[in-house]
Amino acid sequence: MNEPISVGIDIGATKANIGLVTVTGKIIASVRLPVQRELSAEDFIEQLCEDVKRLLVANGLKNNDCTFYGVGVPGTANTKTGLIEYCPNLGWEDVPAGTIFKKCLGADVMVAQDSRLAAWAEYLLGAGRNYHSFICVAIGTGIGGGLISDGKIFHGALNTAGEIGHSIFEKDGRPCNCGNRGCLERYSSGTGMIDRALEAYPEKFVKRPRQAETIFELAYAGDQEMLDLIKQVVADLAVGIANAVAILSPEAVIISGGLCIHEELIIKPLRELVYQYGYHAWTRKKQLVIEKAQLGPEAPMIGAALLYRAV
Repeated sequence: MNEPISVGIDIGATKANIGLVTVTGKIIASVRLPVQRELSAEDFIEQLCEDVKRLLVANGLKNNDCTFYGVGVPGTANTKTGLIEYCPNLGWEDVPAGTIFKKCLGADVMVAQDSRLAAWAEYLLGAGRNYHSFICVAIGTGIGGGLISDGKIFHGALNTAGEIGHSIFEKDGRPCNCGNRGCLERYSSGTGMIDRALEAYPEKFVKRPRQAETIFELAYAGDQEMLDLIKQVVADLAVGIANAVAILSPEAVIISGGLCIHEELIIKPLRELVYQYGYHAWTRKKQLVIEKAQLGPEAPMIGAALLYRAV
């Protein structure tokens, strides 16, 4: 291969995505694998490294043929030290991932939060190309947030910048995997949505999968109760986004993650509701843009492979 190749690894709550990516963001090859949560963090990372090696061999490459290795995780990670500080949805805390990856792959590996990597990929190649400062809100199993400020990934002094999903939406509300209560993602993520539906309408899921997609299938079929539930979920999400915009004052909000495919039911109403709940000082100017992400579910993996461009 003539172009330099980087390896991007996106570890999600349920699946891991490994890809070989060029400097221009082209995916040469990729593989998606289940996250085996019964394994310890170290055992899982070691197994993941074996999967990386197999992907390289299958494409006629060796470890030293790759110019960079980047990894995204669904939680707080220290890009400078390679330490995964806290991943509540995986049950990981203070995992020296950079050290483990280097031991297995024989190369330095940079680790970052997956939502920041999605934002970085969108900034370089997708919906964020026209903006220098924006929030990328990932709506899936949970709610993640990545911040681009003046063309750079913003991590914050506590390394937790962008955690919109763990901002408190309801005091002493629903328990969250993070250990707190009332987090926004417990109300407006895919998981929060299905929990709300099961509480209110358990009979609708007797012979149907208990997942967010079932709610959308029913809504598209004309189920008014599911349509109303989605409206409430989106309204709650709009409050969280409006609060983030009030604090961060970005040019744009980019919606990514699995649920962003439902543009008519999620993104279109958000464009109105965020302005409805926002601060008049910026809503009156109608300058904030809310857009759908362009890179799809591969964005965190691409961002991981191109993380060296953020240094």
